[in-house]
Amino acid sequence: MALPIMSAPMYNLKVPSSGVTIKYRPFMVKEEKALLIAQQSEDPQVMVDTLKSVIRSCITSDIDIDKLAIFDLEYLFTQIRAKSVGETVELFFQCDTDHGDMNEKARAKVVIDLTKLEVKKDPEHTNKIKLFGDVGVVLKYPSIEVLNKLQGLNEKDLNTIFDIMADSIDYVYENEDIYYSKEQTHEEMLEFLNNLSSEQFLKIQNFFSTMPKISKEIEYDCPVCARHHKKILEGLQSFF
Repeated sequence: MALPIMSAPMYNLKVPSSGVTIKYRPFMVKEEKALLIAQQSEDPQVMVDTLKSVIRSCITSDIDIDKLAIFDLEYLFTQIRAKSVGETVELFFQCDTDHGDMNEKARAKVVIDLTKLEVKKDPEHTNKIKLFGDVGVVLKYPSIEVLNKLQGLNEKDLNTIFDIMADSIDYVYENEDIYYSKEQTHEEMLEFLNNLSSEQFLKIQNFFSTMPKISKEIEYDCPVCARHHKKILEGLQSFF
């Protein structure tokens, strides 16, 4: 006789990038265990793969996880985690002043309500960028794997940066003509980027620097010197 299995509660949530409402359940012990093992591995790729696997398991709506923007995945995970483990997390922040032997005590506890987190959107952010004449590009949000590569890159690693930017172009347009990147070679996309002016290239860079992200301003006072601090937390790693 099969053992009874608990039926998980279902919740609704809007995907930030599309506004589409999806259904999800909290993650179970097996999924929490997988996350802990991935975290202990200290391998970024293992963590990314496990994160996507857990989100994919918990979402019951028909949605392609691999096509979600990084900020979608981060937001979905924080809300799934809130319903699974607890709606608040306790984080400790160091005073910006060096207190020497007292540094261990110069740490303030801040309680963050995960259900109140929002994806902040820069009003100037756009994925449609006019470059010259009637020519422009429409960019797509890079995957979480791509962003991990970007974060670990040296600014001098131009070849890899250009590769990532080329892969993030959805299509090039000229008036009504559309040139989809998937129909071009990678070398052709790189040539397109290399022939832009510095000003035009900066417009594409701005797309990456102004992408929506989970962001929250926190305030705390040092328990040693009472110095008041204001900080902005951004990205999933800041909240766990």
